[in-house]
Amino acid sequence: MNASNNGDLTLDELYAAANEMCRRHWGVDYTGTIELVNREWKAAEARYGWRGTEYRAIRMSRKTNARLTREDVLGNLLHELVHWRLHTLGVPFDDTDDEFIAECLRVDAPLSYAKGAQQAYRTYLAKRAYEERTGRKYDEEVPA
Repeated sequence: MNASNNGDLTLDELYAAANEMCRRHWGVDYTGTIELVNREWKAAEARYGWRGTEYRAIRMSRKTNARLTREDVLGNLLHELVHWRLHTLGVPFDDTDDEFIAECLRVDAPLSYAKGAQQAYRTYLAKRAYEERTGRKYDEEVPA
């Protein structure tokens, strides 16, 4: 394993970490692909992508990872693994979906800093606070 705090992990290290995280949180191995590209990304630190049912991949940038800490890279990996796991289960897996936000919080994965994702997180917290306060589901109809 890469002993420094540098986030420039090898593909083997990323797969090992992905399998360890998947086993710990869901009891399964990671069955997707991890791709490392050689260009700098400005808008994202990692991405989850899919085509049909066969191709499911987490893409990361070597250059972006190299400027991050190991902890940040592993956090990004876990965030993308949440997308992958929910997608494979047929559960909503977008950054703005309640199910995705709940699972990220459960496994302690970082949430996206994108404006829409942050708004969805605030809304999610407001819904949970309402449910705690009232003892009713947020989308439950009020009896007539």
